[in-house]
Amino acid sequence: MADFHSTLPGLASAAADEAARVGRLSVAELLDHLHHGLVMLDADGRVVGYNASALTLLELPESLLAGAPLIDEVVRWQAARGDLKGDPSQLLQRVWHHLRATQASGQPHVYSYTTASGRTLQGATIALPGGGWARTYTDVSRHAATVAALRESEARFRSLTELSADWYWEWDAESRYTRLEGRVVRDQATSVQFLGRRPWELPAPNRPTLADWQPLMDAIAQRRTFWRFEIQRIMDGGRPYWFALSGEPVFDAQGNYLGYRGIGRDITARKEAEATIERLAYYDSLTGLCNRRAFQDRMAQAQASSTRSGLWAALCFIDLDDFKDINDAFGHAAGDALLRVMAERLRQAVRTEDTVGRLGGDEFVVLLEDLHEEQEQAAWRAQHVGEKLRQALERPAEIAGQELQATPSIGITLFRGQTDAVEDILGRADLAMYHSKASGRNAVRFFDPAMQARVVQRATLQRELRHGLRDGELRLYGQPIVDARGQPCGQEALLRWQHPTRGMVPPAEFIPVAEQTGLILPLGQWVLQRACALLAHWAKDAQRARWTLAVNLSARQLRQPDFVAGVQQALRTAGADPHRLKLELTESLLLHDVEDTIAKMEALAELGIQFALDDFGTGYSSLSYLKRLPLTQLKIDRSFVRDLLTDPNDAAIARTILQLAQSLEMEVVAEGVETPEQFEVLRAMGCRLFQGYHFGRPAPLDGEPAPPPVPSTSQPFAPSPP
Repeated sequence: MADFHSTLPGLASAAADEAARVGRLSVAELLDHLHHGLVMLDADGRVVGYNASALTLLELPESLLAGAPLIDEVVRWQAARGDLKGDPSQLLQRVWHHLRATQASGQPHVYSYTTASGRTLQGATIALPGGGWARTYTDVSRHAATVAALRESEARFRSLTELSADWYWEWDAESRYTRLEGRVVRDQATSVQFLGRRPWELPAPNRPTLADWQPLMDAIAQRRTFWRFEIQRIMDGGRPYWFALSGEPVFDAQGNYLGYRGIGRDITARKEAEATIERLAYYDSLTGLCNRRAFQDRMAQAQASSTRSGLWAALCFIDLDDFKDINDAFGHAAGDALLRVMAERLRQAVRTEDTVGRLGGDEFVVLLEDLHEEQEQAAWRAQHVGEKLRQALERPAEIAGQELQATPSIGITLFRGQTDAVEDILGRADLAMYHSKASGRNAVRFFDPAMQARVVQRATLQRELRHGLRDGELRLYGQPIVDARGQPCGQEALLRWQHPTRGMVPPAEFIPVAEQTGLILPLGQWVLQRACALLAHWAKDAQRARWTLAVNLSARQLRQPDFVAGVQQALRTAGADPHRLKLELTESLLLHDVEDTIAKMEALAELGIQFALDDFGTGYSSLSYLKRLPLTQLKIDRSFVRDLLTDPNDAAIARTILQLAQSLEMEVVAEGVETPEQFEVLRAMGCRLFQGYHFGRPAPLDGEPAPPPVPSTSQPFAPSPP
């Protein structure tokens, strides 16, 4: 017997000491009494341990294993004796392949073979944590012989029922299968599984407990005929099959009960058709998750359950960030594949009793039930699961050789009982999801009543803003831009809203609402048309004829396909000089579809329109983009000007921007100049254009012509807040 203690230091020694103390078998003796053979290999594949059963089952001389041979030597010895069939070199390759595979996957490798003496062995190999492997061997000769006999019996009766769509069965008085005949049972190899066992002793997914079998058991106890009793079985290959059993009791001539006999019918095709119909009605065809209809039904059930239990539940609403960009860049096939990956990750990240659904597009929902009776604890658990979902979904996925990533924005709302409608709960979670997007995306946010109040306020503001655009409540203000002498040389157009009851509404309050709701498009058109009309009006005034008028652009208007044509139309309609119109972009506009942005800017620059980069230095600017963009002006953000006199870093940034602009042959406008000292320092640095309260606050633009008609909501132009 090899010394297993050497392979199990510490643990084996402690076990042996304990065994000696209590008078029990040692570990080595215990292993020798096992009916299973055990062979231990080290990391190099060398035999370092074995038990007596291994020598018996493998029929190997102890002198071979006692010498700690490599597994290669053992395989060659067995091949030479005829236990293993095939070329020894190929056998060794296969052995080492499976050894490495178990080490890599952590899963055991199970196999069987028949030795030259006729013994059938089943072997299993597992990788050990510290390196090396353990191999076990079991004599399954009797089992193999039984299987062979059953197969022979099945073949004997096959011809009798070959042409029948049904199959024949018999039970004994204890309801055990004693006979199975027919093409169906032959094709699905059911005889080995069924013979000698009662129907309810075999796994049936549709009848997991004895209570589910009670109607059949009652019929048998009362010796009644039964019809079409449906049973689902998982057959060879893992495929589910459905059978309908019909049977009648059998009695001998004296009336003694012998058992049952009957027929079985394969109804798998019918059940699969029914399941297909149900999937189409209740499940998403792409991901296999619950669709909206099924999920709403499940939500209603969860509400009823929480009413009875008093436990809180949670709904997680998940939207994939920038998923449209993936579809546009890699195609819808890649997008669909990514959705399937995300669906599977959601399934794996939650409990089996939780429900995952897809509402459509890139929107998923997860229902978490039975969280806790206390709301605070339920919220903590929901937050934990939400963060787990976020981490699972944010990981990149390899799709068709491409590494794709779509981070999730997740909104969560809690509910208990049946007070709220399902749609209201979904709406709260959806709202929380949008709050997650607004906070920077790839985040988890909870719904709260204050959030809903803000939504109501936003909806009211949106409606009133639409009316204000229609009723002429918008005003165009301007803030002067001056040269190094302090003389005005232009204006920046700023949008204001004179509400009839609220008074002057700040741009920071209504511009974000316009951006989110799409009203930014007609607002932007209005501003651009108004600005072009003002330029045409100024051209008749010698003092302002050479002034420029700067108009802010939003990301949404720049992405419109007809943006260039719309600007050209506004200039032609007003008769304005395009050289006096300046369009201001922020750095964030350069982050998306840069090539399209450059093409549109170049088309307008050919007309003479100037472009300025607003808030320079506060976002992300690539120097390569700056070199390619037809910019004529950079605007130093007010955050650098504010502490210019006290913060050396701000002064250094302002000086650097001026030097960069000079190298790129651009003008620089310093924003937020509020004191004479700031003006003088910036002028000394070389700045030649200025804007800020020191030179004038925003005020209605003088000499405004009559406002243009209200534009349609399909146009692309919009201002950004100052």
